[in-house]
Amino acid sequence: MKNLTRFLLTAFSAALLSLTALAQTAFEQIAADPLKAGGIYNLYNENPGPCAPAPKGYKPFYISHYGRHGARYLSSNSQFRQIRDILLKAKEDDALTEKGKDFCDRYLKMFPLVDGRGGDLTEAGAREHRGIAQRMIDRNPQVFRGKRTIDARSTDVPRCIISMDNFCDQLKRNNPDLRIGKTVRKADMAFLNPHSKYNPDVTPTDEGYNNKYAYWQDAYKQMCRENTDPEVFFGRLFKDWNYVSRFGNPMDLEILLYYLCCGTQCMESEFNFWDLFTFEEKCLLWEADSYRFFCSKGPDDIQGGRQWAFCWTLAQDILDDYDKDMAEGRVARLRFGHDIAIMSFMTLMGIEGWSTPAPSPHDAKDLWQDFNIPMGANIQFIFYRNRRGHVLVRFMNNENDIRFPIPSETAPYYDWNALRTYIQGRIDLARRIIATTEAPPKK
Repeated sequence: MKNLTRFLLTAFSAALLSLTALAQTAFEQIAADPLKAGGIYNLYNENPGPCAPAPKGYKPFYISHYGRHGARYLSSNSQFRQIRDILLKAKEDDALTEKGKDFCDRYLKMFPLVDGRGGDLTEAGAREHRGIAQRMIDRNPQVFRGKRTIDARSTDVPRCIISMDNFCDQLKRNNPDLRIGKTVRKADMAFLNPHSKYNPDVTPTDEGYNNKYAYWQDAYKQMCRENTDPEVFFGRLFKDWNYVSRFGNPMDLEILLYYLCCGTQCMESEFNFWDLFTFEEKCLLWEADSYRFFCSKGPDDIQGGRQWAFCWTLAQDILDDYDKDMAEGRVARLRFGHDIAIMSFMTLMGIEGWSTPAPSPHDAKDLWQDFNIPMGANIQFIFYRNRRGHVLVRFMNNENDIRFPIPSETAPYYDWNALRTYIQGRIDLARRIIATTEAPPKK
């Protein structure tokens, strides 16, 4: 295969880029946990590691949260139907190999279970949010005792709304006296989905997670060309590999089948199509997909930080809501949205592992991995105070402590005034980036 030599070289030499000698490369991580090949479809780790204990005398009193929706089906129902139509036509034309026939039979058996479900939350996704809510209340029981008031908000996407419902219902199961207000409104979209048209900073050519006008699209497409080999891949499924070209670009169709495999992980069912791909192919397809997010929402400098900078609206909302909630007596602010907001937020905050540019496109995979934003991914600011009223804050990503690049004798607990000053500085930086960069032109 044309990619074999490069694959082997990068799989082993990329360790030189690791932050420590013992760090695993991205491909080694996938070898150890094959589901990570699913990238952003990776299921949430429901057994997060231990957390650092709070300094003596400090108790939690407030939580500010943003969570991605839970596990879902493929984003579009048209993807399911496109695959079905290709396989039915190929079967009719006797164009399939034995391996292709096996795939066709298995897929057609699954199809009735997924038809019409594009973008919907799966049961695994509902369970993820119930689990995150339960661990939040278990770890911070002081916050949720008695008749406490909580504000929950979601984007207008059904899977996000249902994720919010599952999360809040689990809190209520633990304490029926909780007063939880749940809201879905356009006015909140500027910070719940910072890359949407509702953010006044976002122009039509900036909008969305995979904008066709984006400056980085050429680099991403080049990565796809380097990391796919449709002749070899489809040669295993069709008697004439080029048969698929009548249905579209073979490279795009290979990527479509990769997404199918990613998506079926979220169903937790008997259907699994990863056997269509070799380990090498899975790694290379994942690399290209992760690079897309690295370019669009991460620290790649092709666009000067413009895309992650849009997330300043979420950071500002976290600061503003703290003041508002303290004045009005709320103990938690829950927000439900999408993966790209969390990716951008981590980069915006300058968090180690999320804000390092890559020397070259193929170096990016060992610096920044999209499987670290799984289904149900979340960020949590947990606020603590002592009897003197001094406030410390811990920041968690997927329920694991994260350190900010600011000094603290109690890290990963940070003085709130110092952390707030740091966050405001990052917001100011983001707004300068937006003001001094140009939206991509239409083409």
